[in-house]
Amino acid sequence: MKINLPQKMKAVRQIGPLPENSISDPKEILKVLELTELDLPKPGPGQVLIKVNRGSMNPNDLYHIKGVYSSTLNYPYPRGVGFEGAGTVVANGGGIVGRMRLGKRVAFYTKNGLFAEYVLADALKLIVLPNDVEFQEAASSVANPITGIGMARWAKASGSKYFFITAAAGAVARMTMRAASKYGLKSIAIVRREEQKEICKEEGASYVLNQSDPDFEKQLTELCKEVNCRCGFDCIGGDMPLTLIRSMPQGSTLCMYGYFNTGPMLFQPQKLFNGWKIQFFETEYYINSLSLPSRFLLSREVIRNVNGIFRPKIQRQFPMDQIQDAYAYYSQNMTDGKIQILCESTMRQG
Repeated sequence: MKINLPQKMKAVRQIGPLPENSISDPKEILKVLELTELDLPKPGPGQVLIKVNRGSMNPNDLYHIKGVYSSTLNYPYPRGVGFEGAGTVVANGGGIVGRMRLGKRVAFYTKNGLFAEYVLADALKLIVLPNDVEFQEAASSVANPITGIGMARWAKASGSKYFFITAAAGAVARMTMRAASKYGLKSIAIVRREEQKEICKEEGASYVLNQSDPDFEKQLTELCKEVNCRCGFDCIGGDMPLTLIRSMPQGSTLCMYGYFNTGPMLFQPQKLFNGWKIQFFETEYYINSLSLPSRFLLSREVIRNVNGIFRPKIQRQFPMDQIQDAYAYYSQNMTDGKIQILCESTMRQG
């Protein structure tokens, strides 16, 4: 298979961290992000080169450009941006798996900077797309569905029939609730605004609580006791973990799957010394913890459901030269659907 490739490519690069209070200001974002031209990267052993069709934004993209994302905290500048997307494998750096992937349409996750015309990826971590899955759905089929499945499995393993989840109107939480229902689990959705309750009810949540209610902690404590909920997920951080773990029965586990509040988190040490546990869920670490056969089965579970329970709602698409507007818009509209970056819009034919 012969593919003519260019020597140069367009890519979005970050030249420094974005101040916390500038995340919704396109002009400030443009000071730290630039669309530039780079040499086409060459895949090494075990790697493939992917011609990117589009990428999707997730909360970790916001953490990354602010310089506080745990997985890229020490990555030097200038650096790439974007983690999740879909495209076509156009070159192989060596290895039988890479050769088998040549010409295949794939979904993938990478830390090499995905908002670019081409990007390198690990040949063993690609999800090959069936013919009935389009790039639009595939570009959002890695981070959220795998996180949803992974957290549903963790909840199932806890032995608790119920679990609660914060930011429940968000994409990750909604996919977690969908996946968990397939495992026979029931969910307690915790939202921040009253109008979000209906969204969670439509997702099948057994109970919906508003964390803004003055007696929220009392409501959650009584509910956890009533249904014996011993597993919970939080992505807010700050002082929320303290409230949540105080509400849970002894021997419960609170799992952090994010941190909207990027400062220190508060816990009650007496709880941790008396049977309560804290865990942390990160998608890439979860994938790396699985054997190759388990990764394959996980990818099959995702793809089988990408046009069903994991089908994303796409609210807007932006070309790479409007990347600053995409970040600003996403920061203000995270629960309304996926924001995607079109990476082929500036492609030159090889």
